[in-house]
Amino acid sequence: MAPAKKSLSKDGPVVSRLARSGLFTKLLAICTLAAVVCASAATLTFYLYLDAIATNRVAAELNGQASALAPLAADVLAKNDNAAVQRVLKGFSGLNYITCVEVLREDSLITAWPSPGCDEIGAIGNDRFIDVPLGNAPSLTFALRIDDAVLRASIWRETAIFAGFVILLSSIIFTTLMLSFRRTVLFPLEDLRAAMLASTPQNPVRAALYRHDEIGAIVQAYNSLVAAARLFFRRLDRSQAQLANSEKRFRDLAEVSGDWFFEMDHTLRLTFISDQFYSITGLSPDDVIGKTRQQFAANDRATDMFASHIADLKARREFRGFEYQINNSSGISTHVSISGVPLFDDEGNFKGYRGVGVDVSKIKEKERQLAETNRNLGDSVTYASSIQRVLLAPGAMLDCHLGKANAIWQPKDLVGGDFYLVKTIGKVDYLVFFDCTGHGVPGAFMTLIVTSVVDQIAVSDAAIPAAHVLQLIHDGVCRQLGITPQNPGNDGLDCAVVRLDRSKDLLEFSGASIDLFEVAVHGGVTRHRGARVTLGYQMYDAPLELSATPLVMADNAFVLTTDGLLTQVGDRTKRALGTRRFQEGLAAVNGNDPGKLIRAAGRILKNWQGREDRRDDVAVVAFKPNHHA
Repeated sequence: MAPAKKSLSKDGPVVSRLARSGLFTKLLAICTLAAVVCASAATLTFYLYLDAIATNRVAAELNGQASALAPLAADVLAKNDNAAVQRVLKGFSGLNYITCVEVLREDSLITAWPSPGCDEIGAIGNDRFIDVPLGNAPSLTFALRIDDAVLRASIWRETAIFAGFVILLSSIIFTTLMLSFRRTVLFPLEDLRAAMLASTPQNPVRAALYRHDEIGAIVQAYNSLVAAARLFFRRLDRSQAQLANSEKRFRDLAEVSGDWFFEMDHTLRLTFISDQFYSITGLSPDDVIGKTRQQFAANDRATDMFASHIADLKARREFRGFEYQINNSSGISTHVSISGVPLFDDEGNFKGYRGVGVDVSKIKEKERQLAETNRNLGDSVTYASSIQRVLLAPGAMLDCHLGKANAIWQPKDLVGGDFYLVKTIGKVDYLVFFDCTGHGVPGAFMTLIVTSVVDQIAVSDAAIPAAHVLQLIHDGVCRQLGITPQNPGNDGLDCAVVRLDRSKDLLEFSGASIDLFEVAVHGGVTRHRGARVTLGYQMYDAPLELSATPLVMADNAFVLTTDGLLTQVGDRTKRALGTRRFQEGLAAVNGNDPGKLIRAAGRILKNWQGREDRRDDVAVVAFKPNHHA
């Protein structure tokens, strides 16, 4: 149905009527009154402003002129030359609003201009007296008669001009507002009114939506009512058609909402079940009609769930998705899910239930298979975790290669991508400590690849510099993952290699995005940074920019950690732990025993993490190469 358009004409009869007696007329009267008030207030303010300026100006002019002429008048008065005094007083004639001037001394008239005096010549205006002191001589008083009409003529003229401008500006503003109101408010409202008048209950008419503002919101609300009315009448027509065959309507509803439809009487005995139920379950009408659901349900009738369902039925409550099992005479089980609503007559008496049922046997079988699959997957991951733990260097092996050593290995899942290995190459002990891409199963597979590469490197008969071991690991991982300069990958690792040359009491450290923390016997902590590169990911034509840091072992202890600890977010601050806090925690330990250091690392992580979820795998190794038991 097209929106109503007949009121869009600006000269339509309804719009004219609305303009004469509706909102437009009221707003026009209000705006006119507001314009008059505003113009009057502005004009009065402007007049008072000009009057104040004129008053101040006249006072300044009179005082200035009197002060300038008083000495001259005093000189000629001393000579008793009245004609000369009048010529001096004529100096006030330059001020066109002065009609007469008299000179007084001690309230006695001496002379005047024009003579013989203001009252004698009938000069118009009001008198203003200005007393001018003359030092040692007696002061002179000028009696000035001022014509207010001349003085205020310019004020009235300027005020009239301003008033005209204000009236013109107000007229333009309010005319613009009225025209805008007419266009933006009256026309959309009239279209809405026309749509309402054209609408009938069976054929509601939508109104045109001009713009998205308050009027538009009203139009949208009306159009929503139109849509709802159309939907209501469509449903009403459909309901009236369905009332002719109510049982067919219920069966159609059952076909749409479930596999079958059922009805129960007030004693909760089944009075009707559609034919699809018998096809699905293999039961006959004699097996179910006239019986309660408990009488043909399988042996799960005593469960808490069934007891809760019976309680719902007795309380006349609606129920949804109640599942139970049915066995037919052949022993075949069917899992069903039913939903029902209670029925009451006009007096509120309970009449029974009506509802639908669904065969969920296939869903239950899928759930069983999914649970079995999840159990098998869990068993596989658990077994993979056992394998990974076997490959992890045990405590005795760490002590054998690193002196006294302790470690934390906490994968986020059962398996993880953080790992450490100890090897002997050319009679020199090595610690390879690494953090692979990701965590969980993908990370665990990466640890197997790296372990394989390290095992290949360890067959060398001669000791290898720590930085070169990192380069060999990088090359081996790229080779295993098929990474070339033209074909970069998405997997790699952060890694650190520690080489222990006990013959020289030297430790050589080389890291790729992993740092080494040196802890002195008295607790001072020094951070040795690894190179800001990663292994894997990308094969380059030139070797990686790796370097090694030689350190004296002495009585110092050393700590390595993956970024799973350093980037763990705390539950209070929602910020990462960071290297600085970890370093401060190590420095707070009394001494540098690896056991104390590793317990401190675990305590730092636990206290910082709090109730926040673990973000990544965590591995920490603390060792003291020259530890003496």
